[in-house]
Amino acid sequence: MENEFGRENEQQGEESRNGADMSQSEIERAREYAAELPLFIVNPIAGSGHCKEKFEQAAEVFKKRGMQFRVKITESEGHAAVIAKDAAEAGVRKIIAVGGDGTLNEIVSAVSGTEGLVLGILPFGTGNDFASAIRIPTDPVKAAELILDGEARNCDLGKANGRIFTNVCGLGFDVDVLRNTEKHKKGRSGMLPYALGIVDSILHRKKVHAFVSIDGGEEMELDSLIMTVCNGISFGGGMKVAPEAKQDDGLFDICIAKWVGFFRMIVLLPKFIKGKHLGKKPVIYTRCREITIRTEGRFTVELDGELIEKTPLSCSILPAAIAVIRPGEQEITGEDK
Repeated sequence: MENEFGRENEQQGEESRNGADMSQSEIERAREYAAELPLFIVNPIAGSGHCKEKFEQAAEVFKKRGMQFRVKITESEGHAAVIAKDAAEAGVRKIIAVGGDGTLNEIVSAVSGTEGLVLGILPFGTGNDFASAIRIPTDPVKAAELILDGEARNCDLGKANGRIFTNVCGLGFDVDVLRNTEKHKKGRSGMLPYALGIVDSILHRKKVHAFVSIDGGEEMELDSLIMTVCNGISFGGGMKVAPEAKQDDGLFDICIAKWVGFFRMIVLLPKFIKGKHLGKKPVIYTRCREITIRTEGRFTVELDGELIEKTPLSCSILPAAIAVIRPGEQEITGEDK
């Protein structure tokens, strides 16, 4: 894919001749030119393997509009972060993440804090929850047009135990869903493994006994079903756990569901999926800049869909931490998605 989409553009800005035949000044000019071109980092296996095909459609839009660009293809887990870090250090100022929430997290973690860098997103993964929160369409043509015509606007990020996250950090039921979804992926694709993961998690739910402090306040002790620290609105491809969250207000939206009986949970779950759970008796919903969570025993924590941390958990918001290409404020309507 790199040869097909990126090489003709790279040749204009990199070594079109053997490097040994170029002077140092020519090499420097070539590097400067390459840094000016948008870099697309593509995860070809995202979206159950459909990411490559969708990127091909988006690339046609860029070519028709005369956009020159470079492409790098990820080859393994963590490779997107390496590519992004190297690119940022080389002076690239526009990087576009092509894939799902995991690919996005890798890239953002590598480049957050880089002055002058603008991030674009082509949300061609399975869930695409953060992109959905900031109204980035999943349709390849519409997403490509947004890269060309959208505005670079600041977004907040979160930090959990020193790790960056873009969307949601949580423990409890959502972690169980992720684990069980992986178990059901063999021979299945799309959202079916996730649906089976939810059912499995309901049947084998686990109680989290926790001590929670919000913005340095007194600890609150409780038994919980799920605890989420949200910059985005949803997780798992659309479960709207924080329907009122904004990605540029400098605040987390915290959603905690206290432990309830089995049948009460069955009634509550559809409301969580639709974002209709606010105000219900077992739900605590608030906003803060910092939160700490201690638990009896160590529980796994998910960051943007990856199980990479354990309690105790300490989260803080990073206001206006990265500029992301998204619809302008006047363009934000329900039709963008």
